[in-house]
Order: sequence, then structure tokens, then C-alpha cells
Amino acid sequence: MQISLPPPGVVHIWYASLDPPHPVVEQMEQTLAPDEWARLRRFHFARDARRYAVRRGTLRHLLGGYLHFAPAEIAFAYGPQQKPALAEEMAGTGLHFNLSDSGEMAVYAFAVGQEIGVDIEQHRDYPDAHQLAKRFFSSVEADWLASQPAGQTSRSFLRGWTCKEAVVKALGSGLMAPLQDFTVAHWQTPARLFWPSAPQPDWSIQLLHPPAGFSAALAVPGPVVKVDERDWELAIGGIVNSE
Repeated sequence: MQISLPPPGVVHIWYASLDPPHPVVEQMEQTLAPDEWARLRRFHFARDARRYAVRRGTLRHLLGGYLHFAPAEIAFAYGPQQKPALAEEMAGTGLHFNLSDSGEMAVYAFAVGQEIGVDIEQHRDYPDAHQLAKRFFSSVEADWLASQPAGQTSRSFLRGWTCKEAVVKALGSGLMAPLQDFTVAHWQTPARLFWPSAPQPDWSIQLLHPPAGFSAALAVPGPVVKVDERDWELAIGGIVNSE
């Protein structure tokens, strides 16, 4: 499968289930590199190993589609916090990507010429949401959460959390970044980033539209004209049948 690279200012978002039918799992496993197989074998539970194989195999298929390589030929490099990127010999197109997973769902983001961060979280109850906000949110974000209706606390917390983690992932610094030192005003239109208190007008923060039961957000340190959200399951049928 070949995929056109996103034009400047456009971000491609792909959603993929990590629990596909067994033939898809086998196809994803066949693309993995030795270091990925080594990591897969370290998982204690079969479900976790299977989901890892699908997550990495799907990434390889998507990158192969964009770059016109076989999925198994994709080579990666890793940053200080193990953020994956294309190896130097494959980076000529300027394609950047990021991925996140939670439960049975993964999300992949692709853009040309700019860093990118994406996060997805499965919905669940957070009875300690306000305590977590005091620890990880800025005071402005914590005050916003406190102003939300009690019945929406957990969902509102995840909305803020996915935005913050997407920013950190776009920076490539993992959760080592001082989360309390910056504010993502996701309740504004458009959403704005303040780091640490000064506005960062070049950043684009967007809440995404993942499948039901999940929250997701995108962060790009640059302008975004369009976000194109796609379902990997709609594209994968021909892959298993043709390879």
C-alpha cells in the first residue's frame, strides 16, 4: 500500500486496534526487526506481546506506505528519551511521526518538516483527579479542572492530560519535562500553549476525535492547516491478502 505524504501544514492521524484478527497479528510480526523481537520476548503476558507486535508492525506498514519501502526495511533511530525517528538514511523526505497507545487502541501521527506529538488515553474513573492535577498540572489548569461539573471530572482530567503529554512528546523529552511549568489552555479556541507563562503562538494544540471510549490530543510546534483523521482498519484488508 502506498500513501501520499501529508502536504505542508497537514497532519495525518491514523487509529488502529491492537487486537485485530490473528492473520493480521501474524502479518505484523513478520515485519519486526531483531531488536523488536527481543523486546517482544520480554513481555510476561501474551496479550501485551501481541499488542506490541501489532503496534510496531502497523507503524512499519504506515511508514513503508509513505516512503515506498517494504515494512521490514524501515530503520529507526532513537532520541535521548527513546523517542523513535527515521534512521538517517530514510529521513530525506522530512517525514516526522509519533505514536501512542492505551488499552486496545493506538494512534499514529505523521507530518512533514516539523516535530509532532500525540497522546491517547482510554477512559476510566479518576477518583483522585484533583490530587493528580495539583501534582502534574499548572495552577491555571488545576483551577480549570476544579471549575468543571463533578460528573465530568475524570473526562476533563484526561482532556488536559492528553494535551500536556502531546506537548511533551513533541518536545521529545518524555515525562521528564516539568509538567507544572507550562499551561495548555485547551478550553480556549484555538487552544494555546503558555511556556512557562509566556504565550507560544507558533504551537498548534488540537483535541482529536478517537473511537468511543478514548481521549486524544495532538501538539505541533508550528502551524497546522488541517488534521486528517483516518481509520487503519479501513486500509489494512488488502495488505494481509496481498502479502
